Amino acid sequence: MPRHALRAGTVIVGDGSTLDDCTIGIEDGWIVEVTPGGPDGDYEEVLDLTDRVVMPGLIDAHVHLMYTGEPEDLDLTGLSDEYLTLRCAEMARRALAVGVTTVADVAAKGNTTFALRNAIRDGVTLGPRVYACGSMLAVTGGRATDGKQSGSIIEVDGPVEARKRTRELLLYHHADLIKLAATGALSSPHTGARDPQLTVEEMRAATEEAHKVGRPVHAHCYGEQGITNALDAGVDVIVHGQSLTDEHIERMLETGTALAPTLTVYRAAEHTEADDPIEQFRDERNRPSSSAGVLEETEPNFRRALDAGVTMVMGTDSGMPYTRYGDNTHDPVYMVDWGMSESEAIRAATLDAAASLNVADELGSIEEGKRADLLVLNENPLDGIETLLDPDALERIVLNGRFVEDLLWT
Repeated sequence: MPRHALRAGTVIVGDGSTLDDCTIGIEDGWIVEVTPGGPDGDYEEVLDLTDRVVMPGLIDAHVHLMYTGEPEDLDLTGLSDEYLTLRCAEMARRALAVGVTTVADVAAKGNTTFALRNAIRDGVTLGPRVYACGSMLAVTGGRATDGKQSGSIIEVDGPVEARKRTRELLLYHHADLIKLAATGALSSPHTGARDPQLTVEEMRAATEEAHKVGRPVHAHCYGEQGITNALDAGVDVIVHGQSLTDEHIERMLETGTALAPTLTVYRAAEHTEADDPIEQFRDERNRPSSSAGVLEETEPNFRRALDAGVTMVMGTDSGMPYTRYGDNTHDPVYMVDWGMSESEAIRAATLDAAASLNVADELGSIEEGKRADLLVLNENPLDGIETLLDPDALERIVLNGRFVEDLLWT
């Protein structure tokens, strides 16, 4: 695409600051200048957006592209990897359509999301930037369904095996992050959500291998002991995080460990036609007693972490029951509803989300030297975060410096 520039009325940088009347210069998909007023450089085209708001593309740091969000869709039996890869592409495209220019897939079957990541990167298909972990590491049986190993799980027992399988993901598949199951899950019918699973030693072995090559580690955690184990292992992001104690929060502040609270999945009843879908889903799966109270704990848990200053990261858990692609932009809205400012929520969905993936040097803010993934809006979400839900407010999406509508036909 020709060297071009956007003359923006307001720029939401992504780091909590804003700029008025400035030029964003773009070349080969990268931002080459952010200058007050008119451009410093020479451009073949300067687009007048002086009555528009430009912000970074949103980053959803926790999705499951293999799933559609339909409650009956957790069973992938009979679906080939080839079919799932194509379906992943469609789910990713739905996220892109609402302004999510980057997603992190955090548990997938086989090579499905690795293949999609590579196809998008190489221009074979259109979609948001994908960061993929491949399969999640869990204990034997930790995510089994009907007595069978889940297709999106690698079962490990002991630190030697955890280290080996992490190396395989990193070195054979170039995994962008590693995902660990520190506890059970609400979606796994026979395990208690708060019950610890992977040990500190197992998670530490995986974390050491990931950190050797600069890859972050995200840990699925409910329950006090699971969170403690994950922090002891040195993970970078606590996902979900219900049951945070004051000690946990203090440790997270000391180490810079982020929290991905995945609010959208817990507030699914508010963006779906079902009366109370998560409660219904939980009841139908006959949850163990240790799973009780997770939903009720979500809001006070989030508010305590927020008040203490824990870094928050946008992650919707899209693909889980009733959490559909295209609803991704509800997450920052829920963050504001529970106490964040608009500016803080946008940072959680841009720069801090990028940092959780170790890519803040390239993504998450509008700065010289970063990739040109941008949104053009006719309303300012800093004046009301619900603007992100309005499809009429989102006028254009810029991905790698090019308008998405142009990419559809090239």
